[in-house]
Amino acid sequence: MEAANCSLRVKRPLLDPRFEGYKLSLEPLPCYQLELDAAVAEVKLRDDQYTLEHMHAFGMYNYLHCDAWYQDSVYYIDNLGRIMNLTVMLFLPVQLDDGYCGHRNTCGHRVKA
Repeated sequence: MEAANCSLRVKRPLLDPRFEGYKLSLEPLPCYQLELDAAVAEVKLRDDQYTLEHMHAFGMYNYLHCDAWYQDSVYYIDNLGRIMNLTVMLFLPVQLDDGYCGHRNTCGHRVKA
């Protein structure tokens, strides 16, 4: 099968000529803890499943699943087999250097502070 040849075009109006690159923040990420009714259901490995492939498949598994339509919602499955929903509300927006805060409106555009 032959590979398709395509050319990429730059959309110049979307480029920011003042963009100087990304900056690494050394501030610690916030970590929240919540008391749950039942523990999160974890995938347990059997004794014969400790190969490198099993460790990659099960060891790097994220038990929180984001909602594609509501960015503030995450889901997990508890030990009782229930699908549980959590709503994450961030009350302190991050102030960026360009005058925009870290919030985005429903279209994904940044909101002016």
